[in-house]
This record gives sequence, C-alpha cells and structure tokens, in this order.
Amino acid sequence: MGRRRFSFSLLIVVGAAVSSAGFAASCSATGPSNQLDSSGAHDTGVGGGGTTGGVDGLGGLLDIDGGREPQGDVVVNSCGSACGDRELCTGATLGLDDDCDGSIDETCACIPGQAHSCFRGDPSFRNSEGCFPGTQICDETGTWGPCVGGVHADENCHMDSGAPCRPMQASPFADVNLKAGTGAFGADAVAGSELWTVDCPDGVDPCPGVAGTDPADDFKPLQSGEYTVTYTKRVASGATQSCQYPLFVSAGGLRVELEWEHDVGDIDLDLHLHKPNNTQPWSMSGSSVDCGFYNCTIDHFSSKGSDIRWFLNSARLPDPVNWYLDPVPGNNGCFNAPRGVGKQWEANGLGCHNPRLDLDNWKCDPTVTDPNDVDFCAPENINLDYPPKGQWMRIGVYYYGQGSAKHDIHPRIKIFCDSALGADLGHTGFYSPERPVAFKPTDGHKRFWLVADVLFPEPDECGQAACIVQPLYENASAMTPLLTTRDDVEANFGPAYPPLP
Repeated sequence: MGRRRFSFSLLIVVGAAVSSAGFAASCSATGPSNQLDSSGAHDTGVGGGGTTGGVDGLGGLLDIDGGREPQGDVVVNSCGSACGDRELCTGATLGLDDDCDGSIDETCACIPGQAHSCFRGDPSFRNSEGCFPGTQICDETGTWGPCVGGVHADENCHMDSGAPCRPMQASPFADVNLKAGTGAFGADAVAGSELWTVDCPDGVDPCPGVAGTDPADDFKPLQSGEYTVTYTKRVASGATQSCQYPLFVSAGGLRVELEWEHDVGDIDLDLHLHKPNNTQPWSMSGSSVDCGFYNCTIDHFSSKGSDIRWFLNSARLPDPVNWYLDPVPGNNGCFNAPRGVGKQWEANGLGCHNPRLDLDNWKCDPTVTDPNDVDFCAPENINLDYPPKGQWMRIGVYYYGQGSAKHDIHPRIKIFCDSALGADLGHTGFYSPERPVAFKPTDGHKRFWLVADVLFPEPDECGQAACIVQPLYENASAMTPLLTTRDDVEANFGPAYPPLP
C-alpha cells in the first residue's frame, strides 16, 4: 500500500505540471514521534527458516555448532538492534532486514493474506525520527512479497536531509492540515495558487477529496494506510513547482475495516467481532458476545442500551476497558467519526467504547467524495482500542441484504494491529489472485464469512507484542475461505480457536 519510496522532486515549468516521481532516497525528520508499529515485526505464528542453536543473551552469539567451537559462532540480531549475517524469522526480527541486504523475510514461511510491517536497512534505525515502516503481504504461494511504502534506513531516513516536503502522520477520521507536510517549500507560494491532491492506498475507493486549498486543512482519511500527497504551487515568476510526500494514517489497538463494491446497487454487508476467549454462537440481531450493528454503535451505548460489556470499567492502561476517556480530546479516535457520529460519542461524555462499530454503511453514492457527506461510501470498521493479551478473537462478515445487486459482491477485510496491517483478506491472495471471496446475489440474508482469528500475545523477551492473525479456511490445503450461513453460525461458533502460541 502506498508508494515504495519517498522523494522530493522539484519541477519548474510553466503551467500545472506535477512530478510523477516516486518516493526516493531522502527524507526529513518529522515533529511527532513514530506512532506506527515501532517493532517493525509481526509474529505470524508460522515457522520458517532462519536460525539453529541457541542465543547467548539478546544480540549476543548464535551457537551454530552445538557449543563445540566458539570461534564458529556469529553475532546475531535477536532483537532487531543491528545488522546480522542472515535473515531471521521469529519474534522481534520478523519484518526486519536482519542481514541488511535490502530483502526482508525472503526465507520465512507465511500464510497467504497475512501482513506485517517491514523496515529495510539497519534495523537499529527503525524508531528514529523520520523513519517509517512499510508493509509486506504474504502472497498465494506462502512467500512474503516486497516491502512497499514507508521511509527506510537504506534511504537514510534517520538523517535530516533538509528536504522541504516531509512525511506526515494522522489518525483515521482526523481532519488533516496537509500544508504541514510542505514545510518551507510552500513559503514562497503565490496566494491562492496552492493545490493538494491525494492518492489513496489500494482498496480505498472512493478516495476522499481535499476540500481546502489555501491552506489545505480539510482532508479526512477514513481508512488506515499510506496515502500519497502531491502539492503544487505557483511562485512569483509564474513557474509551477511541486513535491510529493506520504501521509501515514493509523490507529492503535485492533482496527478492522470492511470494504466492498458500491457501484452495483444498495448492498448491506455487516462486520462482526466476537468476544475474546469465548465460543458461544454468533447472533446477527446482537448478543453479549457478538459486536455488530445491532448493539455496538453509539446509538446503543448512549440510549438504546447494549449488553456489550467485555471488560472492566477501569482507567488503568494498557489493561482493556469498556470505556476510556483520554484527557487529550484528540486521542479519542471515535470523536472524529464522520456524519455527526463523532459528535454523538463526544456528547456522551464517557469517551470511546471498547469495542465499538464506528460506522454502519449500507446505502451510499460512490460518486460523492466528501467523507463528511451522509452519502459517502465509508467503510465499516470495528475498533478495540485496548485489546486483551493472550486471548483469541474472531472476525466475521454477514451478507445482510443484496438490495438491487445482480452481480457477485467481493468483501475485503483489512486487519490492523497497533497501527500495522496484520492481514488483507478476501480480494486477492487469500487463496488465489483469480478467485476473490464472492457473495452471490442469492446469498443475501444467509451468507456468513468466518474471516480470521486474531491474538495479541504477551510481550516477548524483546518487549514486543505484535499480533498474530490466522485466516480461517474451509479447506486448508486448498486455502479456500470459510463461507457458511447465518443459521450455522447462530447454532455453532465455528472451528475451535488455535492453541495459544
């Protein structure tokens, strides 16, 4: 998602030409610290190649000969603290360029559709100001694909290059002032000449438009991922100049986003999250173990009443809580929800609920680009800001109604864990690029997709606790998705959870 490289490119031309260059080797420091997955590592729970023997402490010696000859031992990068001599495949090192050769996890096994953050070059710079991880997705062959997007050590991200356009960060739903990414570059712009355009990550369709121009203070990204911002200005000489920079949009905890086509009729798909560490049946009309549109929106928590009370009402963090009101209003992500929903959360006075369904989307106009418009095709998303440790949770999608659809509908689920993509399932790569998950027109009011199980483990010896996402299969060897029916899941939870790692 996003572009692979960050660059500052300058065009001095007459007219409105815009740079088409990608993000290249230079980057500059940003103000806020990196809020993305600081580890750059997601443990998929899948074994792979890598090391043998034991490690003497953290970042110590790797015993590759059973202790016979210490001269044969080599320095390793067990917690991602420096360049090593080989690629490792477990724990804190997954998603890091352990041997600093520009390729990441090329020898590591994975399950198609899984994803994790990735960072190229010396891993010790992954938390440096100005550095941002990219994303890797496991393809249909069980191989990690290229590290796409981000700003990396092999691009000297840890050095202040002085580039006038620089990466930005934001939370989903937040109004973003895009001018902040132009730095000093926009200082000599002729008044009224500045223009911002934004390219959205793959699967974000429609892409929200930029409402403001001078300055651009009204871009509202509703989905997570890496956006590409193009800034164009005119200077006093009449020349046009431009630059590009990435906008990283993310949220902490668990965030699940559901997308599907909106140009084939009024289709209603519903996102569901099952209570952790619980195997009671699901309920499409709402139950205490099933968070969905019947019981997990602000309407239910504020007035109608909801029996979704999974955690203690405690303000102690990072323990999971039912409600939490952050003293910094901007940290309450639900307050920024579009269509007036955020105002309802804020007026309720309790903060954001854990879990919650921010938006229920069933009817929209795909030509509308204003994300605040009630007809904008926003994704459905469920958030669990403070997920419990060591407890499996299950994600499902129900085909509530087919409306006027005469064609198959293809749901797509993106699972984000502590700001990093943990899985991208349904559209492609789940079992075959040519065979996305499909709901037929006749599936309305009955089809249910059991998507994946998610677990946030306890921190390991390196202090990392990246989540594990296990896609669910009808046939594991053929990697076919687990499509069942409402009747079935309301009588049976589904397959047993995997063993705890």
